[in-house]
Amino acid sequence: MKKTRYYEIVQNMILERLASGELKAGDKLPSERTLCAELSLNRNTIRHALLKLQRDGKIFRLERKGWYVNTVRMVYNPADHVNFAQLAASQGRKADWTTEDNGIITIKEDMETYTDDGFAAGTKVYSMENTFFLDDQKVARTLNYLNAEKLEGIVPKTAQRAMTQVVAEDYGLSLKQRNLLIRPLLLPRDVTSHLGITHGSPGIYVRRIKTDGKDTVLTVEHEYWRFDAIELRVDQN
Repeated sequence: MKKTRYYEIVQNMILERLASGELKAGDKLPSERTLCAELSLNRNTIRHALLKLQRDGKIFRLERKGWYVNTVRMVYNPADHVNFAQLAASQGRKADWTTEDNGIITIKEDMETYTDDGFAAGTKVYSMENTFFLDDQKVARTLNYLNAEKLEGIVPKTAQRAMTQVVAEDYGLSLKQRNLLIRPLLLPRDVTSHLGITHGSPGIYVRRIKTDGKDTVLTVEHEYWRFDAIELRVDQN
């Protein structure tokens, strides 16, 4: 007979409450201290169980706030041109985002966003940052560079509409993805501080380089997702 480990007592109790509906997406879990008292277990055991549930994508932790039940992952095909609002709505989710205008900068060869496939050195671009929300939970932080000549005045327009929609409706251009990079990483402090999660939490980094369908680069987009917020899926036709 398999011997039950103490952390499995905690883990199984939480999983049972999730299965029964006693705990629902977005609910806050009892504090670690409360769980210690309820189960007569030490805090290290409680924390071990919670971290395992976090690795499994069942729960997540907000700095100085506690543990929460995770929502269902959003299915995300990175090969597509993602309209975040439409993608969320198609899966019965509510999408929101903040928009931060960092002004115009000039691309230099020593910048992280400079690549052979991206903006040429000397190109003037808008620098824009966003925080993405799904069902009122922060799930991603983005840093975008937008061609200031071709997309003049675009940043404030993206506060209420997705960038792909603004580019098509206001500039008559269609974004074409030329280069896509995806890799797992430990999220940097600037990202985790905006998402309210622990520095060094696991995440997914996505970089997109998009053109007008010819040779002009219109956007270079850097996305930093919580690892438990999305499921990457590419369907082959």
